[in-house]
Amino acid sequence: MSVLGDIARVSPVELERLRTVSDAYGYLSDQVPTCDLDRYWDGLRFAMDAAGFPINPIGGEPYPDEGSTWGEGGPHTNSCALTSDQVRQVASLLAATPFTALTKHLTAGGTAGLYPANRNWASPVVHSCAAGYYRGLVEFFQEAAAAGQCTVFWAA
Repeated sequence: MSVLGDIARVSPVELERLRTVSDAYGYLSDQVPTCDLDRYWDGLRFAMDAAGFPINPIGGEPYPDEGSTWGEGGPHTNSCALTSDQVRQVASLLAATPFTALTKHLTAGGTAGLYPANRNWASPVVHSCAAGYYRGLVEFFQEAAAAGQCTVFWAA
């Protein structure tokens, strides 16, 4: 079974409302715009951390709270959210960071125990695929920032 990463974007009001909804995961999966990161979420997360991103778009505070997160259960998979202010900061950082600035960090991911473990993170083919997901992430955060939205990440 694959663990696929997704990010949803919602208004700050909707983010707070969903904290008390029993199926927030279902709602975020099906009813709002999402960014599919497929199996590249952990490699991108690692590369952005290694590059020193002060706020990683594939991260945030546990959502809806520490005891009620959802996800696959492995490292870095549980649901977490970024505020609209954090989304604006991330959008600026992503727009200013070409994917080529991350490739050396992605290559180093091969020794970091990233998901999936059988991926050759140094492969040009993997870099090409990851670059496509990164472009989608950049666009997604530009749209979220322009709309004043928050984000929720999870991998399941």
